Amino acid sequence: MMISYSRGDYESASQWLEALRGDDAWLSQLQQLQNASPEELGRHHQMAQKRIEEGAAGDFWYFYKHRVEKVVEELWQTGELTLPKLKAQAIWMLTLEWLEKEQKSVIENRKEIVGRLTPIFYNDKREADGFLMEIQGMKAKQITDRVNQLVRARKISGMSRKRDLWMVLHDYGLYGKSESNWNSQVD
Repeated sequence: MMISYSRGDYESASQWLEALRGDDAWLSQLQQLQNASPEELGRHHQMAQKRIEEGAAGDFWYFYKHRVEKVVEELWQTGELTLPKLKAQAIWMLTLEWLEKEQKSVIENRKEIVGRLTPIFYNDKREADGFLMEIQGMKAKQITDRVNQLVRARKISGMSRKRDLWMVLHDYGLYGKSESNWNSQVD
C-alpha cells in the first residue's frame, strides 16, 4: 500500500506517520534492514545520517534527540515540505530509529550472554566476552573444539563445560545442535 500525498486525507502528523509505517516504501526499507549484513547495516546508517543532515529534518532530529514523531510533527506543522519529501525524510528517520534500537538490543543481548558465561569462565568476564566474540559464525564442531582447548587451558570450569555452557550457547542460538551432541563432542 502506498500512502496518499494529500494532507487533507490525514487529521494529524501522527496519523500520517502511522500510515507511513504501513507504506510499501518503508516496509521495503525495513525488509532490507532486517536482511542486511553488519557491513550493509553500517552503510544504511551512514546513508540515513547523511540524508537526514542534508534534509529539512536535520536540526529537528538533533533537537528532539532522534524522536521521529516529534520531528515529523514539527515538519508537518511548517508545511514547507511536500508529502513525498516528508515521506523520504521520515523513512530515513525510521531507518535510524530501527538501527539504534537494533544496536541497543544487540548490546543488551551481548551483556546478558556474557553475564551468563562469566561464571563458566571462573568469573572472568574478559575471557567470557572474548570467547563470545571468537565463536561468532563458527560451526558447531569448531565451537566444541575451542571449548575443549579452553577446558584444557583451565579457562572454562570443568564442572560447567557440559550442560551449563551448552544451555547458554543453545538458548542464544550460538550452538544449534542437541545437548547429547554437545556432550559427545566436549571432553
